[in-house]
Amino acid sequence: MGMSERIKERRLAMNYTQEELAQKLGLQKSAIAKYENGRVENIKRSVIAQMAKTLDCSPSYLMGWEDHKDIETAASALDLIYNDKNIQLITEKCSQLKNEASIKRLLRYIDLLIEEENEL
Repeated sequence: MGMSERIKERRLAMNYTQEELAQKLGLQKSAIAKYENGRVENIKRSVIAQMAKTLDCSPSYLMGWEDHKDIETAASALDLIYNDKNIQLITEKCSQLKNEASIKRLLRYIDLLIEEENEL
């Protein structure tokens, strides 16, 4: 399930209309419709964080990085993202990738780097 489906799934689970969610986030209804239709993929981090809080889930869940909605786990992940400049830079660069193959190559490369560090 992609981010657009997760946003819609959580919105419906919370019994919000697109307009209600938009009002809570200070956005237009059309923005929510675009998010849910997958027409906008690079949503600002601040919007994702606020949306996750409003939809009672973690930002990682909304972005498809994890399958559980646990907000406690998300809090520690958010702390790491917002307090580590390197992770912020990596996140910003990764958000520029559009091609699924490029994203998969990046993830494989990260795995290789982790393996190399574990061998040291």
